[in-house]
Amino acid sequence: MIKPATRSSWNTIPMAHPKRIVIQLHFTEKQFKKLKHGHMPRGMEDKWFIFYEDYWLYFHRPSTGDAMYKAQIHEEENGYAIREFYANQRSASLPAEVIAKIEERDLEFFSFLISRVLLGEDVAQLYIKKNLNSDIKQVAAWFYLGHLLHSKQGIDFTDKIKAVLTGVAVGDALGVPVEFKTRQEIKKNPVTDMMGYGTYPVPPGTFSDDSSMSFCLAEVLTEKFDLNLIGKNFVKWYTRNYWTATGHAFDIGLATRKAIEKISEGVSPDLAGGADVSSNGNGSLMRIAPLLFYVIENPVEERFEITRQVSSITHRHIRSVIACFYYLEFAYQLLEGRDKLEIYNNLKIGMPEFLNSISIDPNEIAEFDRLLKQNIYELPENKISSGGYVVHTLEACIWCLLKTDNYRDAVLRAVNLGEDTDTTAAVTGGLAGLLYGLEGIPEAWRKQLARADDIENLAERLGERIFYDY
Repeated sequence: MIKPATRSSWNTIPMAHPKRIVIQLHFTEKQFKKLKHGHMPRGMEDKWFIFYEDYWLYFHRPSTGDAMYKAQIHEEENGYAIREFYANQRSASLPAEVIAKIEERDLEFFSFLISRVLLGEDVAQLYIKKNLNSDIKQVAAWFYLGHLLHSKQGIDFTDKIKAVLTGVAVGDALGVPVEFKTRQEIKKNPVTDMMGYGTYPVPPGTFSDDSSMSFCLAEVLTEKFDLNLIGKNFVKWYTRNYWTATGHAFDIGLATRKAIEKISEGVSPDLAGGADVSSNGNGSLMRIAPLLFYVIENPVEERFEITRQVSSITHRHIRSVIACFYYLEFAYQLLEGRDKLEIYNNLKIGMPEFLNSISIDPNEIAEFDRLLKQNIYELPENKISSGGYVVHTLEACIWCLLKTDNYRDAVLRAVNLGEDTDTTAAVTGGLAGLLYGLEGIPEAWRKQLARADDIENLAERLGERIFYDY
């Protein structure tokens, strides 16, 4: 748990000239917890230090310690409320109309600080979705806003994390019973719902290595980014059934097994994965989704390098790294609220430009030509492969996402492609979960999912860590 801000965390100067302004804000118990946590400045451009004390919130400038706002929180029958706040009155000698404008700005900005900085609501996206361009310009012009509006720091991504982790696991569980069946076999009896006791003797809702290793990665990120700890968690999963659905690890790929055995023998995790061209199974792509929420504040060069490190634990060849990077960049733009087809076209331009800028072998970039130079969604199903090759899995994932308009159809289409059904659906499910949200995943499937409460708890812990730290 990240420590909350307190009065002693920073130098503070009491408010000299408080001006009462009426407001009506209401909060749930969960939101009240965030308000109590306050806000510590994250850098020189961060203009706010906010702390809670005895049902009061205090807003100060870190540079001078000056108090700018304060507000009392009232406990109500169904939650909490702020009914008024006090702003530091700059000058009572100004004309009345000027003072009125200042108070209006204080009202807007106080609401912004509560919503964006303390509660983590993505205010920038609200403006963008409502096309309030003039409001964006007005807000950006406020001299004390700093970087907060367009930074992803401090946004509460918990619901997004739940959607991604659950999306991966539900897709995985849908595919487990028919893994290794051919497309032709499945067409005789297509998958339309959650099943069990097929390829493996496990009940409905059982996820496999795809989800387990994703959760192993997410678990480390709830504390910090540490490649050694990620590697150790993979070893714990393989040898001690850590983060398995039913207490038994199954369905491990050959390359992943070899890498984990190397790590257990003392090999550095970033050197454990196979680096030859034959080591391009989908074992790193299947578990990469949680990394999105660690790299969101990094520039693209750092996002690529971090992705390379995490992929390399089991799959070190550049082709696997590029596949993971493409997937996360697609997810990154989904997180920004962009349309999926817009993202696809953006990556056609941006991905080759970036990869060429860091001197990636053009022949390796060409392996992704069906994504980067064609319209993959125009291809018929018989042109989409769904085996264990990383490029094919990525292609199938994007094809399924672009050919459907809801989570259910996307993951079922992935499963019914056959062959590596659990991984294709897990990878598709991660993006589809992010795109359609947790509520877009059928409730019946979520209820059948093994360890659903544990997955929710993991997402909440990761969301809390990102909100208060990254």
